[in-house]
Amino acid sequence: RALEPAGRKRYWPLYEVASHYGLPISMHSAAFGSRANTGTGWTSFYIEEHVAFSNSMQTALTSMIFEGVFERFPKLKLVLVEGGFGWLAPLMWRMDREWERMRAEVPHVKKPPSEYVKSNVWLTTQPVEEPERPGHLSDIIRWIGADKLMFSTDYPHWDFDHPDFAFRAALNREEKRAILGVNACSLYGLQ
Repeated sequence: RALEPAGRKRYWPLYEVASHYGLPISMHSAAFGSRANTGTGWTSFYIEEHVAFSNSMQTALTSMIFEGVFERFPKLKLVLVEGGFGWLAPLMWRMDREWERMRAEVPHVKKPPSEYVKSNVWLTTQPVEEPERPGHLSDIIRWIGADKLMFSTDYPHWDFDHPDFAFRAALNREEKRAILGVNACSLYGLQ
């Protein structure tokens, strides 16, 4: 809920320092703040607010890609915290399609947006999207890449995800290990 989108150059000194030191930047969409969490203003109910967390994540990521943040700072690591992750694959598809159509507007963006996502972006799992068919969650995780997800619980909040029950998806042992700990240890240099 920043004053303006996250890709604006006023924020680039932060990205430069983080990139220089190899430190990930984490962004979290808070439940409350001085600015509305939606593009159309303030919500009436917490459920609207909660569902809209992913909207602000999408806006931040889109801005950072098209403003050229990852082109300028190719080693920058971005972690999108507690905005879910099921929206990422369709967003990548859409950004790539729009970039193909309008790339003359952003000549500084040299690669398809999905490539910046694959090289520079990680997400935490909370809240885990739980489709009716668990196989759909497996598909989403594989489209995004199990190496790009880090388990988060949001404990002790009432809507936290318990690691024993959060993934009804059919994941292999390596994917589960990666999501439940290996990815975070690797990203944050805890190995």
